[in-house]
Amino acid sequence: MKIKFWGVRGSLPSSMSPFDWSQHFENLMIDFFRCGFSKASDVSQFIQQQKIPQIGGFGEATTCVQIIDEKQSLIIDGGSGIKKYSDFLIQSRSSQNEFHILLSHFHFDHLLGLPFFGPHFQETCVIHFYAVQPEAEACVRRLFERPMFPVSFDSLNAKIVFHQIQPYEVNLINGFKVQAFQLDHPDQCFGFRVEKNQVAYAHAIDHESVRINHQQLGKDAGLFEKAKLLYFDAQYEEVDMLQKKGWGHGTCDRGFEVAHHFGVQQILFAHHDPSVSLQNSRNQKKKAQELFEKKYINSSLSWDFAYDGQEVELF
Repeated sequence: MKIKFWGVRGSLPSSMSPFDWSQHFENLMIDFFRCGFSKASDVSQFIQQQKIPQIGGFGEATTCVQIIDEKQSLIIDGGSGIKKYSDFLIQSRSSQNEFHILLSHFHFDHLLGLPFFGPHFQETCVIHFYAVQPEAEACVRRLFERPMFPVSFDSLNAKIVFHQIQPYEVNLINGFKVQAFQLDHPDQCFGFRVEKNQVAYAHAIDHESVRINHQQLGKDAGLFEKAKLLYFDAQYEEVDMLQKKGWGHGTCDRGFEVAHHFGVQQILFAHHDPSVSLQNSRNQKKKAQELFEKKYINSSLSWDFAYDGQEVELF
């Protein structure tokens, strides 16, 4: 499987201000000369030596993740990142005409891109929505109502089908095995375990991770068990949680602990806070590295912060 992250931001699409970008570019130029470069022809080499977020940040679009295997794929959530996926379909002149979208819950940051998903307007397309919650169709329809959006749901050209799935049951969706598990979130929200070819991806965004181990999680432990990749909500730091307890978002500390308990091989942290600067995100990552080296130094777990456009191959 390949996992493509079209949007990794939390709560609200967000980018740095022009002033912050200016400061960031100034710092990059200073680093360029500190590294011994001096000519315009050296710029490409300098950039290639950096990780993508070091140059461009972590992204601005809200949650949208694509799971791909050969010609089959699933989408999880329709945040503003799904507009990027829609643009890709147009630019690549894709002939794909059937889409499968899993909805974790109905907070606006996970839905706001759906009215801008191009296949909705194409009569050759069929779009399947899957959710545990019975109100899924009503919530999606509401996105296409005046005065919030000028095109009504009933006037969309595509054929749109809603499917209600049950927690913990294995569903075969477009060639993938999919299970929904309850997350720790103030409004009903579900994570998804997607499996194919004995490889498992675990999606745990909008998850406060109040429950950590097998005993606490009960049936929901199945989401994490030996996942090849865990995509985990780390919008906050532990120091924030006294004020933000019950908001439904987690931390790197809790992600590491879950990964440790369940034999996860790789974890990517996401749902980045829109109010946090790029530098603060880097500081958060530095603190996470210090914690990891202190508590899990002998662990084989690999980890990082996710960014828009990132692709991860799972074998």
